[in-house]
Amino acid sequence: MNLLFFLTPKALCKYLYDDYTLRQALEKMELSGYAALPILDRGGQYQGTLTEGDLLWAVKNLCRDG
Repeated sequence: MNLLFFLTPKALCKYLYDDYTLRQALEKMELSGYAALPILDRGGQYQGTLTEGDLLWAVKNLCRDG
């Protein structure tokens, strides 16, 4: 069995840039269908991973009352 059959080509991978807004990240994640996406800077360097939970906490903290 060839391991390459299980890998996604780099050109087809989904990711976020570190300067995306919350809305852009939500939309990109929704369209991708993944629960977590890597975050890259504009130079292509890995910066971290964003999960659905991270987005939920951000919305909660931004929308808290008073």
